[in-house]
Amino acid sequence: MSPALPELHARIVAALTEARRDAKLRQVDLAKRLGWQQAYVSRYETGERMLAVDEYVAVARAIGVDPVALLAQVLDGENAVPD
Repeated sequence: MSPALPELHARIVAALTEARRDAKLRQVDLAKRLGWQQAYVSRYETGERMLAVDEYVAVARAIGVDPVALLAQVLDGENAVPD
């Protein structure tokens, strides 16, 4: 299944990946917190797998970020005017 807004989906995944790295978590660490396999984390980070809304919330919380605030940052970036 492909996302209805592929650019938005890519930005959301990029934000989650950056947040994971900023939290100094490896994919395997995040997967363990979620009860998932590391391959699942890898697949959504590389775009092979889409995250459902509930999965997005679970990932953000497992990383330690507010899912609403993170999404707001992504959406605000849509409206940013390039320098």
